[in-house]
Amino acid sequence: MVNILSGFAAVAAISVIGVRADLKNRTDYPDGLSGPFGPGYSENTEAHIQWFSQWGDGWIPQGCKDRFLGKGYNATDAQVFNVKYADCGRAWTFCRHKDAQLSIEDMADSFGRMSVHMRSLVRHPIALPSSSGCSALAYTNIGDIVMIGNCKGITVWVHETGHQLDARLNPSKRFSGTDPWLEALELDTCVPDSYANTNTVEDFAQVVVVAQFNTLLGSIPEEAFPGCLDHRHSLLEDTFRSDYLEYIGHCNNRPADSEIVLMETTTREMKMIRRAKVQEDNDPSVVGPCTFS
Repeated sequence: MVNILSGFAAVAAISVIGVRADLKNRTDYPDGLSGPFGPGYSENTEAHIQWFSQWGDGWIPQGCKDRFLGKGYNATDAQVFNVKYADCGRAWTFCRHKDAQLSIEDMADSFGRMSVHMRSLVRHPIALPSSSGCSALAYTNIGDIVMIGNCKGITVWVHETGHQLDARLNPSKRFSGTDPWLEALELDTCVPDSYANTNTVEDFAQVVVVAQFNTLLGSIPEEAFPGCLDHRHSLLEDTFRSDYLEYIGHCNNRPADSEIVLMETTTREMKMIRRAKVQEDNDPSVVGPCTFS
């Protein structure tokens, strides 16, 4: 694996919109959401994968190529797959680096366990390698989510898709920045976990993990402070349950697939990589990297 941006400055752990906010001094799940919520998601949901097929060599969606180049990887190291689920007539196009810790089976399974409405917020699920751990990004103006490292946890996938729900391709009008959400936050006495304390954007995505779980399973794991986030949880479900959180429905309003282009990187693209990297680090539509244990 060759990282063509080696030597550049390391990516910051939190994006420009991720300045720590310390929203509340109590956490409902002090050890994070993966432990309490992950098993329930895994044991009580199904991906309903019909089939997946790998593309031939040489071609890649432009969105995947942009994500690869932006993170310093050659697009020629990408593997591209179409993944078809039983609840949608149109397949999703997934991209993974050949050295990514996540297999295409891992990706398709974790992504498929969300409601079809939630999945319909995502254009391309993408997996890149990491030497350790898991971090992830959401490109909320175009609908791509990127998993870096061993991100098998379903809560990670729900969290990143939650960022897409927050923005719905319009980052300037995030629901997490509206008066109703901020008023509900004021009334509540906790955040879901310490990561949700980063800012209102991360808080929203973690409450999505709670709300998607409750919608699909009918309850949530035992809380440290029962009812402490009920205002935000109720607001999120009241606003998005029927259109996004429930299993029933259709995969309408999906972002259009990006243009199919050659994997081979041109000289012009190579020159644009560094500029694109600087722009991404300061782009408020890019949320992350979100780091997960």
